[in-house]
Amino acid sequence: MSKNPAHKKYTLRTMIGSACAVAMLLTLPANLVAGEENPTGQMSEKITINVQASCPQIADLEPDKKEVKEFSHKLHAEKYLIGKSAFAAHPYNDEFTCAACHAGAQSSEAITGADKCERLTAAIQAGGGPKKYKQIMHPICQDCHKNMQKAGESKPGPTKCKECHGS
Repeated sequence: MSKNPAHKKYTLRTMIGSACAVAMLLTLPANLVAGEENPTGQMSEKITINVQASCPQIADLEPDKKEVKEFSHKLHAEKYLIGKSAFAAHPYNDEFTCAACHAGAQSSEAITGADKCERLTAAIQAGGGPKKYKQIMHPICQDCHKNMQKAGESKPGPTKCKECHGS
């Protein structure tokens, strides 16, 4: 190691910075579940959707055997949904595409300002309860993709189970 004090200071800063970066990366997976924003307050690039795992206190939900991994959250919000409102189950406008999936939301604060599990519980109850969870969720994604496919869109999105849920 060099005897130059500036070199030691730089090395210590580098080590502390690296440790902080590793600590932040280790916390990311918990923040990505079910659409929660990442620690910096920015929209997550990709998320894993598994309501049962992220909100186990929601009573009567069957175990999710088919979570959606690596959902392109940011690309949907900023690119894929633009100009596609006619295909969606929930009305939205291009200035706030979040409402396509987060039905009834008027702002990002309405989504991020409340407890995630409380929001999901309310949405599930409004949609007919936990036994109807699959029927609540599929129209949001699958029906939009199928409507795009029927309309001849060049990249309509996945429409088969394994294309979203994997094997």
